[in-house]
Amino acid sequence: MYPLVQLGPLRLSTGGLVLLLAVFVGTWLAGYVAVQRGSVALSAQVERCFYPIMIGAVLGGRLWYGLFNLDLFGRQPNQFWAVSFGNWAWPGALLGGTLVGWLWCRWRGLPTLAIADSVALALPFATVIGYIGMLLSGEVFGVPTTLPWGIVLFGVVRHPTQLYFAFAALGSGIVLWQLARHAWPPGGMAALYAALQGWILIIIEIFRADSLVLPGRIRAAQVFGLVLVLGAIVWAQRHNAGLVDRPAALHTSQS
Repeated sequence: MYPLVQLGPLRLSTGGLVLLLAVFVGTWLAGYVAVQRGSVALSAQVERCFYPIMIGAVLGGRLWYGLFNLDLFGRQPNQFWAVSFGNWAWPGALLGGTLVGWLWCRWRGLPTLAIADSVALALPFATVIGYIGMLLSGEVFGVPTTLPWGIVLFGVVRHPTQLYFAFAALGSGIVLWQLARHAWPPGGMAALYAALQGWILIIIEIFRADSLVLPGRIRAAQVFGLVLVLGAIVWAQRHNAGLVDRPAALHTSQS
Protein backbone atom coordinates (compact mmCIF):
# COMPACT_ATOMS: atom_id res chain seq x y z
CA MET A 1 0.00 0.00 0.00
CA TYR A 2 0.92 3.69 0.03
CA PRO A 3 2.16 3.82 -3.60
CA LEU A 4 3.69 7.12 -4.67
CA VAL A 5 3.90 8.78 -8.07
CA GLN A 6 7.16 10.58 -8.80
CA LEU A 7 6.64 13.75 -10.86
CA GLY A 8 10.03 15.42 -11.03
CA PRO A 9 10.83 16.68 -7.54
CA LEU A 10 7.29 15.89 -6.32
CA ARG A 11 6.22 12.62 -4.76
CA LEU A 12 2.43 12.39 -4.79
CA SER A 13 0.25 9.80 -3.08
CA THR A 14 -1.67 7.64 -5.55
CA GLY A 15 -4.54 7.45 -3.11
CA GLY A 16 -4.66 11.23 -2.81
CA LEU A 17 -4.65 11.64 -6.58
CA VAL A 18 -7.55 9.21 -6.89
CA LEU A 19 -9.49 11.15 -4.25
CA LEU A 20 -8.94 14.35 -6.22
CA LEU A 21 -10.20 12.53 -9.31
CA ALA A 22 -13.31 11.57 -7.34
CA VAL A 23 -13.96 15.24 -6.55
CA PHE A 24 -13.79 16.31 -10.18
CA VAL A 25 -15.83 13.35 -11.42
CA GLY A 26 -18.48 14.08 -8.81
CA THR A 27 -18.62 17.74 -9.82
CA TRP A 28 -18.93 16.93 -13.50
CA LEU A 29 -21.60 14.31 -12.85
CA ALA A 30 -23.61 16.64 -10.62
CA GLY A 31 -23.62 19.21 -13.43
CA TYR A 32 -24.70 16.57 -15.94
CA VAL A 33 -27.52 15.40 -13.69
CA ALA A 34 -28.62 18.99 -13.19
CA VAL A 35 -28.98 19.43 -16.95
CA GLN A 36 -30.99 16.22 -17.23
CA ARG A 37 -33.24 17.09 -14.31
CA GLY A 38 -33.61 20.80 -14.89
CA SER A 39 -31.67 22.98 -17.26
CA VAL A 40 -28.27 24.33 -18.20
CA ALA A 41 -28.97 27.15 -15.75
CA LEU A 42 -29.34 24.66 -12.90
CA SER A 43 -26.06 23.03 -13.93
CA ALA A 44 -24.34 26.42 -13.74
CA GLN A 45 -25.80 26.94 -10.28
CA VAL A 46 -24.44 23.56 -9.17
CA GLU A 47 -21.00 24.54 -10.43
CA ARG A 48 -21.18 27.82 -8.48
CA CYS A 49 -21.56 25.78 -5.30
CA PHE A 50 -18.47 23.65 -5.97
CA TYR A 51 -15.82 25.63 -4.11
CA PRO A 52 -17.95 26.53 -1.04
CA ILE A 53 -19.04 22.90 -0.68
CA MET A 54 -15.47 21.65 -1.06
CA ILE A 55 -14.19 24.08 1.56
CA GLY A 56 -16.97 23.01 3.92
CA ALA A 57 -16.24 19.33 3.27
CA VAL A 58 -12.50 19.68 3.86
CA LEU A 59 -12.93 21.70 7.06
CA GLY A 60 -15.77 19.48 8.29
CA GLY A 61 -13.81 16.30 7.63
CA ARG A 62 -10.76 17.64 9.42
CA LEU A 63 -12.75 19.03 12.38
CA TRP A 64 -14.60 15.73 12.82
CA TYR A 65 -11.30 13.85 12.88
CA GLY A 66 -9.78 16.43 15.21
CA LEU A 67 -12.59 16.14 17.75
CA PHE A 68 -11.74 12.48 18.22
CA ASN A 69 -7.97 13.03 18.09
CA LEU A 70 -7.46 16.08 20.27
CA ASP A 71 -4.14 14.70 21.43
CA LEU A 72 -2.79 14.77 17.86
CA PHE A 73 -3.81 18.33 17.03
CA GLY A 74 -3.05 19.44 20.58
CA ARG A 75 0.58 18.39 20.21
CA GLN A 76 0.87 19.46 16.57
CA PRO A 77 -1.76 22.10 15.76
CA ASN A 78 -0.11 22.79 12.42
CA GLN A 79 -1.25 19.32 11.33
CA PHE A 80 -4.79 20.69 11.06
CA TRP A 81 -3.76 22.61 7.94
CA ALA A 82 -1.57 19.87 6.49
CA VAL A 83 -2.58 18.55 3.08
CA SER A 84 -3.32 15.00 4.18
CA PHE A 85 -6.24 12.70 3.48
CA GLY A 86 -5.38 10.52 6.45
CA ASN A 87 -6.45 12.99 9.14
CA TRP A 88 -9.90 13.35 7.63
CA ALA A 89 -13.32 11.75 8.19
CA TRP A 90 -16.16 11.24 5.70
CA PRO A 91 -19.08 11.92 8.12
CA GLY A 92 -17.60 15.31 8.98
CA ALA A 93 -16.97 16.06 5.31
CA LEU A 94 -20.57 15.22 4.42
CA LEU A 95 -21.89 17.30 7.30
CA GLY A 96 -19.59 20.25 6.60
CA GLY A 97 -20.23 20.24 2.86
CA THR A 98 -23.98 20.04 3.39
CA LEU A 99 -24.05 22.88 5.93
CA VAL A 100 -21.88 25.22 3.88
CA GLY A 101 -23.75 24.33 0.69
CA TRP A 102 -27.07 25.13 2.36
CA LEU A 103 -25.80 28.45 3.71
CA TRP A 104 -24.31 29.35 0.34
CA CYS A 105 -27.55 28.59 -1.50
CA ARG A 106 -29.56 30.63 0.99
CA TRP A 107 -27.14 33.55 0.69
CA ARG A 108 -27.08 33.47 -3.12
CA GLY A 109 -30.77 32.70 -3.53
CA LEU A 110 -30.10 29.41 -5.31
CA PRO A 111 -32.59 26.50 -5.52
CA THR A 112 -31.30 24.54 -2.53
CA LEU A 113 -33.36 21.38 -2.94
CA ALA A 114 -32.84 21.07 -6.70
CA ILE A 115 -29.08 21.43 -6.23
CA ALA A 116 -29.12 18.94 -3.34
CA ASP A 117 -30.95 16.38 -5.49
CA SER A 118 -28.40 16.75 -8.31
CA VAL A 119 -25.48 16.37 -5.91
CA ALA A 120 -27.11 13.38 -4.22
CA LEU A 121 -27.35 11.53 -7.52
CA ALA A 122 -23.68 12.19 -8.26
CA LEU A 123 -22.13 11.55 -4.85
CA PRO A 124 -22.40 7.73 -4.77
CA PHE A 125 -20.33 7.33 -7.93
CA ALA A 126 -17.76 9.87 -6.78
CA THR A 127 -17.38 8.02 -3.48
CA VAL A 128 -16.81 4.74 -5.33
CA ILE A 129 -13.67 6.32 -6.78
CA GLY A 130 -12.83 7.87 -3.42
CA TYR A 131 -12.87 4.53 -1.62
CA ILE A 132 -10.58 3.06 -4.26
CA GLY A 133 -8.21 5.87 -3.31
CA MET A 134 -8.60 4.90 0.33
CA LEU A 135 -7.70 1.32 -0.57
CA LEU A 136 -4.55 2.50 -2.35
CA SER A 137 -3.52 4.67 0.60
CA GLY A 138 -4.31 2.00 3.19
CA GLU A 139 -6.97 4.03 5.02
CA VAL A 140 -10.43 3.02 6.28
CA PHE A 141 -8.94 -0.44 6.84
CA GLY A 142 -10.79 -3.39 8.30
CA VAL A 143 -10.47 -5.67 11.28
CA PRO A 144 -8.62 -8.99 10.90
CA THR A 145 -10.50 -11.77 9.16
CA THR A 146 -10.03 -15.33 7.94
CA LEU A 147 -12.47 -14.94 5.05
CA PRO A 148 -11.05 -15.81 1.62
CA TRP A 149 -11.60 -12.32 0.22
CA GLY A 150 -9.53 -10.64 2.94
CA ILE A 151 -6.62 -8.43 1.89
CA VAL A 152 -3.20 -8.15 3.50
CA LEU A 153 -2.65 -4.74 5.03
CA PHE A 154 -0.07 -3.82 7.66
CA GLY A 155 0.98 -7.46 7.75
CA VAL A 156 -2.50 -8.77 8.65
CA VAL A 157 -5.31 -10.23 6.55
CA ARG A 158 -8.20 -7.79 6.97
CA HIS A 159 -11.74 -7.14 5.79
CA PRO A 160 -11.52 -5.04 2.59
CA THR A 161 -13.77 -2.37 4.08
CA GLN A 162 -12.79 0.11 1.37
CA LEU A 163 -14.28 -2.26 -1.20
CA TYR A 164 -17.33 -2.86 0.99
CA PHE A 165 -17.96 0.89 1.04
CA ALA A 166 -17.27 1.17 -2.70
CA PHE A 167 -19.70 -1.59 -3.67
CA ALA A 168 -22.31 -0.22 -1.27
CA ALA A 169 -21.93 3.26 -2.77
CA LEU A 170 -22.26 1.84 -6.28
CA GLY A 171 -25.39 -0.05 -5.29
CA SER A 172 -26.92 3.02 -3.67
CA GLY A 173 -26.17 5.06 -6.79
CA ILE A 174 -27.91 2.51 -9.01
CA VAL A 175 -30.93 2.46 -6.69
CA LEU A 176 -31.14 6.26 -6.65
CA TRP A 177 -30.95 6.53 -10.44
CA GLN A 178 -33.67 3.93 -10.84
CA LEU A 179 -35.93 5.72 -8.37
CA ALA A 180 -35.15 9.08 -9.98
CA ARG A 181 -37.06 7.91 -13.06
CA HIS A 182 -40.20 8.75 -11.10
CA ALA A 183 -41.19 12.19 -9.90
CA TRP A 184 -40.36 12.99 -6.30
CA PRO A 185 -40.92 16.07 -4.17
CA PRO A 186 -37.97 18.51 -4.29
CA GLY A 187 -35.29 17.20 -1.95
CA GLY A 188 -36.51 13.63 -2.28
CA MET A 189 -33.32 12.31 -3.87
CA ALA A 190 -31.22 14.01 -1.19
CA ALA A 191 -33.34 12.44 1.56
CA LEU A 192 -33.07 9.00 -0.06
CA TYR A 193 -29.33 9.42 -0.38
CA ALA A 194 -29.10 10.31 3.31
CA ALA A 195 -31.09 7.21 4.27
CA LEU A 196 -28.97 4.89 2.13
CA GLN A 197 -25.73 6.48 3.29
CA GLY A 198 -26.87 6.15 6.88
CA TRP A 199 -27.47 2.43 6.53
CA ILE A 200 -24.12 1.97 4.79
CA LEU A 201 -22.33 3.59 7.73
CA ILE A 202 -24.34 1.66 10.33
CA ILE A 203 -23.58 -1.71 8.74
CA ILE A 204 -20.06 -1.45 7.30
CA GLU A 205 -18.47 0.47 10.19
CA ILE A 206 -18.73 -2.77 12.15
CA PHE A 207 -15.86 -4.14 10.07
CA ARG A 208 -13.55 -1.12 10.39
CA ALA A 209 -10.48 -1.21 12.58
CA ASP A 210 -9.75 2.52 12.51
CA SER A 211 -13.18 3.91 13.37
CA LEU A 212 -13.43 7.06 15.45
CA VAL A 213 -15.18 6.16 18.69
CA LEU A 214 -17.21 7.86 21.39
CA PRO A 215 -17.02 7.04 25.09
CA GLY A 216 -18.28 3.52 25.62
CA ARG A 217 -16.66 2.35 22.38
CA ILE A 218 -19.63 3.55 20.32
CA ARG A 219 -18.59 4.23 16.74
CA ALA A 220 -19.16 7.87 15.87
CA ALA A 221 -19.90 7.13 12.20
CA GLN A 222 -22.67 4.71 13.16
CA VAL A 223 -24.29 7.37 15.34
CA PHE A 224 -24.05 9.78 12.42
CA GLY A 225 -25.54 7.13 10.14
CA LEU A 226 -28.48 6.66 12.50
CA VAL A 227 -29.03 10.42 12.50
CA LEU A 228 -29.09 10.40 8.69
CA VAL A 229 -31.67 7.62 8.59
CA LEU A 230 -33.90 9.26 11.19
CA GLY A 231 -33.55 12.62 9.47
CA ALA A 232 -34.64 11.11 6.16
CA ILE A 233 -37.66 9.51 7.83
CA VAL A 234 -38.67 12.80 9.45
CA TRP A 235 -38.25 14.62 6.14
CA ALA A 236 -40.42 12.06 4.35
CA GLN A 237 -43.16 12.34 6.96
CA ARG A 238 -43.13 16.14 6.93
CA HIS A 239 -43.22 16.34 3.15
CA ASN A 240 -45.52 13.36 2.66
CA ALA A 241 -42.91 12.05 0.26
CA GLY A 242 -44.03 9.49 -2.25
CA LEU A 243 -43.92 8.61 -5.90
CA VAL A 244 -45.99 10.62 -8.29
CA ASP A 245 -47.50 8.60 -11.10
CA ARG A 246 -45.50 10.15 -13.90
CA PRO A 247 -41.89 9.66 -15.07
CA ALA A 248 -40.28 13.06 -14.87
CA ALA A 249 -36.97 12.92 -13.04
CA LEU A 250 -34.19 12.24 -15.52
CA HIS A 251 -35.15 13.90 -18.75
CA THR A 252 -33.28 15.92 -21.30
CA SER A 253 -33.89 19.59 -20.91
CA GLN A 254 -34.79 21.59 -23.98
CA SER A 255 -33.38 24.80 -22.57
